[in-house]
Amino acid sequence: MRLSERFAYGLRVHGLDGVPELPPAHPGDDLPQVRIRQVTDGPPPAPVTLNHRYGARPLADGCRHLAVDRARRTATFHGPPLTADLLAHPYLAPVATAFNRWAGRETFHAGGFCGGGRGWAVAGPRTAGKSSLLAALADRAVPVLADDVLAVDGRDTFAGPRCIDLRAPVPGATLPLRRARDGTRIRVPLPPVPHRMPLGGWFFLHWGDALRLDPVPPTELLARLAAWRSWRELPTDPATLLTLAALPAWHLTRPRDWAALDEVCRLLESVTTTAPELVAP
Repeated sequence: MRLSERFAYGLRVHGLDGVPELPPAHPGDDLPQVRIRQVTDGPPPAPVTLNHRYGARPLADGCRHLAVDRARRTATFHGPPLTADLLAHPYLAPVATAFNRWAGRETFHAGGFCGGGRGWAVAGPRTAGKSSLLAALADRAVPVLADDVLAVDGRDTFAGPRCIDLRAPVPGATLPLRRARDGTRIRVPLPPVPHRMPLGGWFFLHWGDALRLDPVPPTELLARLAAWRSWRELPTDPATLLTLAALPAWHLTRPRDWAALDEVCRLLESVTTTAPELVAP
């Protein structure tokens, strides 16, 4: 193993030695590789829809572009230089999405946590409180897998960078915090977790008047998974989604009340430690 190899989202990442949120890759891991580069001068690349070899697109910040090249195994950011905390999150996420999709995996706009020896996906829109819920779980010593993107290979899922970014602290939590992303976010560092775990199931977050956990039927889950796939320009194997749709899934409805977080966490811990493990077909 070379010291420059880091692990994130099921990839061996080169060129990010100064990013503490990325643990060193394990020797012998047969994982897709990508080298991160930054180009701070010259014109940005022309936009190219992601295909089976290449893709280039402007990023949401309005001043940077990303170009990914499958043959060269490179991801190049064009524009103002990115600091280490920005590279850890959120700028590594689109790189992970492209190279995981090229590896035949699926990627979803979701986070994840560990329970009962399995990983559990947590999906929801930006306003659903996903990161706050994951931080509350971390405060209860529940291992968190990922905060932004969940990469899935068959029935396995991968750990992301070891951090959660919050807009505001979780009341009552005793987590270590530091400012990140030009002071716009509060970052929660996360301890190491296994880099690969079997996926146990899915939770879809909703706001409501009371705490409820309702099962999601497989047919509805299949449609939801198709909708939550990231970078959908690339096709998917329908058999992969059918396999993932066989896993248990729930609508998790909870009130917009910080005081309810403890009860929500207890419910999730109970469900994920007692849910039966399904055998992959």
